[in-house]
Amino acid sequence: MFYRTDKNDHGLPHNPFKAIVAPRPIGWISAVNRKGEINLSPYSYFNAVGDR
Repeated sequence: MFYRTDKNDHGLPHNPFKAIVAPRPIGWISAVNRKGEINLSPYSYFNAVGDR
């Protein structure tokens, strides 16, 4: 995909690349259950980013 930043032909009222919601990884959460099985999952937080 190539997005031309010099044209505004997407039909939206605002530029979609100037206002997004993006995940922000914070860390990893790990646990071990009673059977000894390991679980590892990412912990993240979503931030709203805008230019206005």
